[in-house]
Amino acid sequence: MARSRLGRRTEATEATEATEATGTVETNGTNGTNGEGQRSDPQDSTGPREGDVQLALRDVSYVYRTGTEALRSLDLTVNVGRTIAVAGPSGCGKSTLLAILAGLMQPTSGRVARQLDPRGSRHEVAMVFQKDTLLPWLTVEAQVGFHAKLHRRSRSAETKEWVASLLELGGLTEFAGAFPYELSGGMRRRLAFLVAVAPLPRVLLLDEPFSSLDEPTRLAIHQDVFDITRRYGITTVLVTHDLAEAASLSDEVVILTRRPATVASHHEVPFGDRRDLLALRQQRDFLDLYATLWRELSVQLEVRPRAATPERGADDAAI
Repeated sequence: MARSRLGRRTEATEATEATEATGTVETNGTNGTNGEGQRSDPQDSTGPREGDVQLALRDVSYVYRTGTEALRSLDLTVNVGRTIAVAGPSGCGKSTLLAILAGLMQPTSGRVARQLDPRGSRHEVAMVFQKDTLLPWLTVEAQVGFHAKLHRRSRSAETKEWVASLLELGGLTEFAGAFPYELSGGMRRRLAFLVAVAPLPRVLLLDEPFSSLDEPTRLAIHQDVFDITRRYGITTVLVTHDLAEAASLSDEVVILTRRPATVASHHEVPFGDRRDLLALRQQRDFLDLYATLWRELSVQLEVRPRAATPERGADDAAI
């Protein structure tokens, strides 16, 4: 069942909210590595714990210099270790929302709270963009280990073991010495994801990073993304047009309105922390959730919903 989160407040939310000043951004901590530059323990006792609020937007609005109003009075809560998928009509402000969460943009009004921890050893925030941001002169192995090199610990045995384990998880071990131009599109997207998770960020922001891939490749990467974010307890916000992707990867799906965007509906995803994503897509519960999401999105698209399935997708059903 859909339920609105607009106006909903809890003590945990109040504890992490920023000050009342318009456009204020509160960030608890500015350095996600410890003094010795060690790789973090996913169970770092100094950081936010499961159930805490990691990210919160309260009454956030954003207006571009051109006068275009992208967001209006938007509320969003992301708890520690959870994955939230955000879907909505094209051009409704999803990428703007993600940039505000990342701290790349400040809201025109409203409050942003980021529950991070300067005492912990984990990196704060990583982001995977729609466009390729790989460094063409570095090999696959060097890309994944680049964060460690910046912190002058790329030669440590621990770092080498960590990079090797990520390459194995992402199915890129045999391509460790390859350069980006030698990889397929799917491999490049998988590599971009591994580069983002290599410093074990507390928060991972994904801006439609797999939209350019064919369905079989995308589904294979989805399983890697799901397994890695769950294994290391990474709080994740995924912006996507793909409702099957949203239902597969997330704990919650938020549907945004047309621009200026606010939250139209919120949906819990009941599939737990252990998922075979290929098998999941054959289950009745998954198909029912997909249909519910499509009905909610179709209201914002202002089209009459037809029988949408994960294979046809929202765009096809809208034609």
